[in-house]
Amino acid sequence: MPRLVHFASGTAALIACARFAAAQAPEPQVPAPAPAPLAQIKDDKQLTETLAVITNDPSVPTDDPSVRPLAQALMIEGVKQLQAKSYEQALANFLEAYAKFPSPKILLNVASTLRDMGRLADAANTYQRYLLDPATGAERVAEVKELLLRLDEQLTILTVRVFPRGSSISIDGGPFIPVGATLQTRVRPGLHLVRVRQSEAGNEITVNGFEGENKEVAATVQMDVTPPPPTPAPTPTPTPAPPPAKAPDPPEQVQAWLSTGTQYSSDGMGRSRRPRTGFGGAEVSPIVPAFDIGEDNTAIIREPDRFGISSGVLGVVRVDGEGRGIAGGIGLAVSLGRFEGDLMYLRSNLHGGYIGARYRLLVGWLRPYVALGMPLFLYDEMEANGMGTSKRVALGVRGAGGVELKINGHFSVHADLGYERFFAVEESLFYTNYFIPTVGVIGRL
Repeated sequence: MPRLVHFASGTAALIACARFAAAQAPEPQVPAPAPAPLAQIKDDKQLTETLAVITNDPSVPTDDPSVRPLAQALMIEGVKQLQAKSYEQALANFLEAYAKFPSPKILLNVASTLRDMGRLADAANTYQRYLLDPATGAERVAEVKELLLRLDEQLTILTVRVFPRGSSISIDGGPFIPVGATLQTRVRPGLHLVRVRQSEAGNEITVNGFEGENKEVAATVQMDVTPPPPTPAPTPTPTPAPPPAKAPDPPEQVQAWLSTGTQYSSDGMGRSRRPRTGFGGAEVSPIVPAFDIGEDNTAIIREPDRFGISSGVLGVVRVDGEGRGIAGGIGLAVSLGRFEGDLMYLRSNLHGGYIGARYRLLVGWLRPYVALGMPLFLYDEMEANGMGTSKRVALGVRGAGGVELKINGHFSVHADLGYERFFAVEESLFYTNYFIPTVGVIGRL
């Protein structure tokens, strides 16, 4: 019995020590959650603030302060294109923003877009570029390394060793890149064509890579060696001109980025890239939205016209539904979104005018509308004594329904069916009721 008590008390002591040690030990550090992908940010203000943090990063120097808001505007438009699943256009905007302002944080958006497009090798090479950038902070390095490891399981890491040194390498029809000793890049599994050239000599190598493989190949150019010509007897010569400056030697190791194949326009060096449509198609140019620069050097995107309808010049032809005549009109159409005010001069056998408004039910290429207005005409009325005439004004109201058809951003046509009622007129001289169809054109600014 005493032994049992001793054992129980010893166990209690061990448990108490373990609890004390656990209480004194520091709590494990929980990594901060990764920020939400930009395409998931629906609030424009939040998106602007998030991108302002990237483009105002002081660790990325720039000589021109206007570059920062420009890069921000490019990114904002790129995110909108990404939300619309216009991936090539989004990629063009992100790459242009990176070319203007080389923040490694922009590379994360480039890489995620490439993954969405199914270009896994290009995405992996972009993540690698992010990890190698000296300006990359530590907050997302572990996450990106994990992503890169998963991608590498599906890709071939290709290392090309060149000889002689300084030869240029092209992979799958991409640009020739000068290389000091080795070029490394990730490529999709399968066959690839590696071309190497030095001066006018060249060579080609076919490479077959497999998933998860590290593939090393040697690219060699056979150079012709000819004996030097005999040295002639020295003769007095003028002082020769200094030789041209030697081009800088290429880097010993090159990490190729968006330089494999013909889907990008670049020289293979530097940071400027433009995506192409398909394989070797036309370049996709970035979209730069209209923006202003705020006091904190951030981009303030100008709100576009939601309806895309501007003011312009209006011309109409009015036809009396009972065949009693026609009238032409010309004037102004002042647009305020769905609403539009019309002010016209009318001419038939009489002079007249029209003021009115229309409301569009839809604002696409087909724009049904309802209209309400006041037409007026001047006509002559015989004096009671029969000795002359006097001017009278026929004033009426008009209600109509019709449709406008958008031809392009500056031109549209419209037609409607309207009823007009005139008041306080001499019916023997001026009709009271009219059924007036109209057709017209609008030239917009």
